[in-house]
Amino acid sequence: MAIKPKILFVYESNHPIVVKDGLWAALDVLESTFEIERINIADDPKLDIPGFDFVLGWGGFCSKVDDLLQNYKNNRVGFKIGLCLAGNVYPHGIQEYDLVFYETKWVRDFVGLKYMDCELIQAFGYNDLVYKDLGITVKDIDYLGVGAFARWKRWEKFLDKKGSRRVIGEFQQGNPVESQEIWDLLEKDGVLCKDMVKPELLNLEYNRAKTVYIPADIYGGGERAILEARACGCKIEIEPDNPKLKEVMNMPLWTQVDYAKKLKEAICELL
Repeated sequence: MAIKPKILFVYESNHPIVVKDGLWAALDVLESTFEIERINIADDPKLDIPGFDFVLGWGGFCSKVDDLLQNYKNNRVGFKIGLCLAGNVYPHGIQEYDLVFYETKWVRDFVGLKYMDCELIQAFGYNDLVYKDLGITVKDIDYLGVGAFARWKRWEKFLDKKGSRRVIGEFQQGNPVESQEIWDLLEKDGVLCKDMVKPELLNLEYNRAKTVYIPADIYGGGERAILEARACGCKIEIEPDNPKLKEVMNMPLWTQVDYAKKLKEAICELL
């Protein structure tokens, strides 16, 4: 039996149990090809690199994951490094990666990835094992928002909407004051607010919604929520000043299988 290449997946999450997104599911698919170990640096901010053929991080430039991986750039003997880019922060200084996977072409151009001296691959997808159309015909939520209680999500725009409204997302542990202000503003206007829920319950919430409204600015994410909402057959509304989310509205409805295929092809070619 051939020995599987060993991959270390490095991420940071305070909610690893409830995160079953397309990347997480794609790693499950890849376990038929690679031996994969996952490490959450929110629990242990150290890396034990020796013994792995490839180290794949998930995070934005200047994130804790990026900083940690870049600290090893002078000791890269026997392994390669890649990054699944999250967010759209422009890289500071020289970023030494062998592979960078990006979700949208807009982000690729916005953060200057095309000027980096490494292989660039678009890879994205949602988890179709969780998010799907349940065939619910009676919709009792007029507007549903999904995402962190953070200013760049622009949840205040929900105040202009009428009917049954709710927002589900992370109450920021690193910025509880901001999250509480947004939460209070919404609830005062009759918007039901919920902290993060399990993926299966979030799927039900999507299916109950007449419209999924993601008013985020370009720094506010929302890409994953839009793919999930599309998979559930939802009507989706975004703001016209966000070209990144407009791209996600019109891209193919890629799943974790598509995501895994892109990762596998690039990593196998590199190794």
